[in-house]
Amino acid sequence: MEATQTKSPSSPPPDLSRPAEDEACVTVRPGGRQLVISRADFPDRSPETDLADDPDDTDPADNGSSESSQRGGGERKKIDGFSTRARRNLRETAHSLDRSAEGLFITLTYHEHLPSPEECKRDLDAWWKRVQRRYPGLSAIWKMEPQERGYPHFHLLIFGASYIPIDWLSSSWHEVTAEKSDDHLSKAVDVESFINIDGKLQAYMAEYMTETYDGWPGAEPGDPWAEMGRWWGCLGRDRLPISRWADWKVHLTQTDACELIRFLLDEWDVDIPDGVVPPSLLVNCVGDPCDRLDRLLQVLES
Repeated sequence: MEATQTKSPSSPPPDLSRPAEDEACVTVRPGGRQLVISRADFPDRSPETDLADDPDDTDPADNGSSESSQRGGGERKKIDGFSTRARRNLRETAHSLDRSAEGLFITLTYHEHLPSPEECKRDLDAWWKRVQRRYPGLSAIWKMEPQERGYPHFHLLIFGASYIPIDWLSSSWHEVTAEKSDDHLSKAVDVESFINIDGKLQAYMAEYMTETYDGWPGAEPGDPWAEMGRWWGCLGRDRLPISRWADWKVHLTQTDACELIRFLLDEWDVDIPDGVVPPSLLVNCVGDPCDRLDRLLQVLES
């Protein structure tokens, strides 16, 4: 199934009239928060290639991931930390979503029972199946994080619903875990609805979910949490509100494309090995990517 894609705004930026002197160009997700500067013609994109992680990561109980698996078969390596690459993949997935999409920000916690990594992933999977049966058509991005005391908890950005009763969320989460206390039943779930203003709240929540960890705090070699598997993933991936890439491009010369890529890498304090400019650069924006594009084009005019 293909991922849900929202329509792009019909009005391109005024600089669309720039002559196509080379294949270099900028392509934008007008409804999302991304643009790509490319020194060559930007390839066609599909929902499968838009999303950064493996297409089969809808099952949180699967501890493999694209950043650690050997593609084309072979033994999977264990994941022992939320790496910079995993953080980047999560950010890119979140920024590919429609800025106007609204939903829920949910936190699921444990109180007295400390589960194993496999157990808490199974709990999330079992809970999500209950959610899907009662509220079909939802999708989500999930991230597992350690609390200060070392217990795990989940953050989820859920799309497709603006309201789910917290009493039902709490009781369903309580029932799939091994928790027994009344405190867990009443306090283990936190729900916030988010109404986007140009996607800024969604962007903030996505940034909040991308703190990088070298490994699970306090986990020693041999501890299951030292190799705890995937730290994040997608649920109902094919229903995520992904924004389409625009059907128009802003053409650049090769020189202009290189200048913009160098400008951004310098702005981000990223060193270019041997001065070699990468063939393309993906830019995650806080708000409207067309506004960001206009500011970048002004760099070429200054």
